[in-house]
Amino acid sequence: MSTTTPTPTPTTLRTRYARLPQIAGRAYLPVAALGRLPITMVPLAVLSLVTSASGSVAVGGLASAATAIGEALGVPVVGWMADRAGQRRVLLTVVAAHLLALGGLFAALDSPRTSALLPAAAVVGLTLPSVSGFSRARWLRMTRDPHEVETAFACEGTIDEATFILGPAVVGAVGVLGDPAAALLTAAGLTAVFVTAFACHPTHRVTLSGPRGSVRPAGPVPVAVVVPVVAMLAMGGVFGATQTAVTAAAESVGSASLGSLVYALLAVGSTLTTLCLVLLPARFGLRRRWALCGAGLLAGAGLMALTADSLGTLAATVLVTGLFVGPALVTVNTLAAGLVAPERGAFVMALLNSGIVLGVAAGAALGGNLAEHAGPAWGFVVVAVAGALLVGTAALAPARR
Repeated sequence: MSTTTPTPTPTTLRTRYARLPQIAGRAYLPVAALGRLPITMVPLAVLSLVTSASGSVAVGGLASAATAIGEALGVPVVGWMADRAGQRRVLLTVVAAHLLALGGLFAALDSPRTSALLPAAAVVGLTLPSVSGFSRARWLRMTRDPHEVETAFACEGTIDEATFILGPAVVGAVGVLGDPAAALLTAAGLTAVFVTAFACHPTHRVTLSGPRGSVRPAGPVPVAVVVPVVAMLAMGGVFGATQTAVTAAAESVGSASLGSLVYALLAVGSTLTTLCLVLLPARFGLRRRWALCGAGLLAGAGLMALTADSLGTLAATVLVTGLFVGPALVTVNTLAAGLVAPERGAFVMALLNSGIVLGVAAGAALGGNLAEHAGPAWGFVVVAVAGALLVGTAALAPARR
């Protein structure tokens, strides 16, 4: 595993991405990809399981929301601890706590007191390990070359897109073939195997600076980090509102299940541009990219609203809107990473993750309410507001360290 030795910057897609296994090892990216599947599966698996066990979609929805809130609160705390004590020790502890929390949720389901369900679901979310943030934090220490960091972040963004499509699909498939409990148990198995493997991968050593793995973070986190966190809140709003508005549009033509397929096109468009992002010239700065992505999402929201009454045309506009999603995520992550020392990377990446989680919840709630009462097109108003917020935060984006 290489760390900070400078190398000539590759110029083609193939050579840029081929450099990543040379830095981290061949097994790193597959392990990191599989290790982040549980975090995309658990909220939906909790929704399905609690709904099935309680017979109430409302109770299931509350349990899923409690899981998401727990995740948003827990991920930054775990990131802060990892920056101080090293990732392996903290991740292994969190994996054990999460498996115990899942046991607590199953016990709450068997209890006659439904009041125990929501706290149990919140603890499940509180202990969910965020491999995505930890992985980005490792890249910040594995290489100091900004081109390699940007390539790594683009690759991470692509993996995130893939897992956010695959995770819910696995929950659905396992639920159909088995039962709702099987989906949550599958997520537990993936956590036990692949998050543990990620925790113990040799790259964890770069998160240690002392012989005992006890490390104090280098300097405080600047207040300027609030700006990228707000930007990620906006991005979460884009995801949540688009998903609910697209689902409403699909339901209006008699097939709500098609909404998931149309929404998946957002990730397809995102993947296309994210992979090619590393080829942009350096003169096309991060702030400029940030503002352009916000403007693209704002325009995309208008297009989706205009085509909401035709599912086929809407699918095309969702695909086009997705072209701006991945670059926005990579750009905000890259700029935020440059604001702090690598020793604070896990905490900062966790804050960004929490912003997305809270944004998804808010966007889904607001977009769903508008789509239900005023029509599917109005659900995309939330996407437009999120795009405008992204443009506004680009103007406030701080300079990198």
